[in-house]
Amino acid sequence: MSDPRGDAPVVDLYDRLPEEVRGRIDALGREHWRRGHAGVPRLADSWCPTRPLLLDADAYAVVGAVADRAAGLVLQACLRRVSTAGELLEALSMPLGQFPLLDPAEALTERLLTSMRADVMVERGVPKVVELNIDGAIGGAIEADLIAAQFQEVYAGPAAAADPSGSPLRTPPSAVDAFFTELVSFLGLTEGGCLVVPVFREDGLDYLADLDDFICFLAPMAERGKAYGITVVGYPLDGLTLDDRQRLRAGEHVADGVFRLFLPVEQAGPGLDALGAALRAGTARMYTPEATSPVSDKRVLAWLWEDLDLLGPDDRDFVRRHVPYTVIAGAEALGEDRASLVLKPGDGYGGAGVVLGRSVEQEEWRERILAAAGSGDHILQEVVEADLVTFEFAHETTGEIRSAAVPCVLGPMMYGRGLSGIYVRHGSPKRGDLINTHQGAASNSVLIVESPTVGR
Repeated sequence: MSDPRGDAPVVDLYDRLPEEVRGRIDALGREHWRRGHAGVPRLADSWCPTRPLLLDADAYAVVGAVADRAAGLVLQACLRRVSTAGELLEALSMPLGQFPLLDPAEALTERLLTSMRADVMVERGVPKVVELNIDGAIGGAIEADLIAAQFQEVYAGPAAAADPSGSPLRTPPSAVDAFFTELVSFLGLTEGGCLVVPVFREDGLDYLADLDDFICFLAPMAERGKAYGITVVGYPLDGLTLDDRQRLRAGEHVADGVFRLFLPVEQAGPGLDALGAALRAGTARMYTPEATSPVSDKRVLAWLWEDLDLLGPDDRDFVRRHVPYTVIAGAEALGEDRASLVLKPGDGYGGAGVVLGRSVEQEEWRERILAAAGSGDHILQEVVEADLVTFEFAHETTGEIRSAAVPCVLGPMMYGRGLSGIYVRHGSPKRGDLINTHQGAASNSVLIVESPTVGR
């Protein structure tokens, strides 16, 4: 596992840039923010940041190292209790029917850590892992690439495109490139193979409402496929079928591999049934197997704290420093200060069911805690008092520019245990308790500051 360099604080470096550089970033961002966010899905009536988050190379590396080490410790916590995906479901009291494509016999190995995005919040410069998403369906790779590359093009201009050596900023390695390299290796795809990306609808998200738009959004993946001689096909999940040789078909295409962007339990139908049959027959492979999903359950973070005395000194110190105190929600929490706690469902996503104690009245908090204690499937986590970063924002519809100091959630994109870009979500002038794009948070990315004068 990676060993994070804890002495490198994670701090936005905008204020430490030379004044002339800051002025150029501000002016170009106000003029070209739409270009910086071109192709990035967002809700109507949203606010777009006019610049990316700016980190130095050490801070960038620390965020990835912390996420990777946390993932390794989470897997170890699972293996202290069980050895297979089916046993993990039992340990978490999760019904197998909630995971229609999961193989209960699949072993829990480091192979499952193939595709990860931790949710990292920074408090006084220290990155803290509040959630760990281990799954092929995690979002952020395309957005991280697009925003970083497009703002870098805006800043560099035509002259610097030929010789970028004079720019103090650079883009991180491409998340989409790293993802595709890892996917091809994981699935064992070879030249001439076909990767099918089942396209689906998701209620409440404007940019997934039109299947043609969704397929266009997947275009960067199709371009990467060409470099490997692999055909990438976006095809409606509902339309997938099984032929008489138990092969999965997407129209005229026969799938060798499937990239899963959806939660199977939410997409029941004949297409999902065909996919499941092909996986069981061994005629197609899926990235990622659904065994990755229960490893992401937030209750496993509570296991880390339960097991603290079983860890070595370095790992114990790491958990205390980089994982907020987390426990399975129980009635005893009613005696604690709710303002310092957040209640989360173990297997929830998109901010659904998350309640900040400071945002509700005592009676509602009591009811929520008692319900969570009864179900046993929620966690209570110490609130991270996230450092605020000041951005300018442009309104999607009116173009109005406003400045706001907002908390950020950093999402290091990890493929094959390596860091390739950071997907950033943060608040905006449209205030909200939770930082989630389903609830209006802004999407952003990271550029790396390389100038030797910055930060001195």
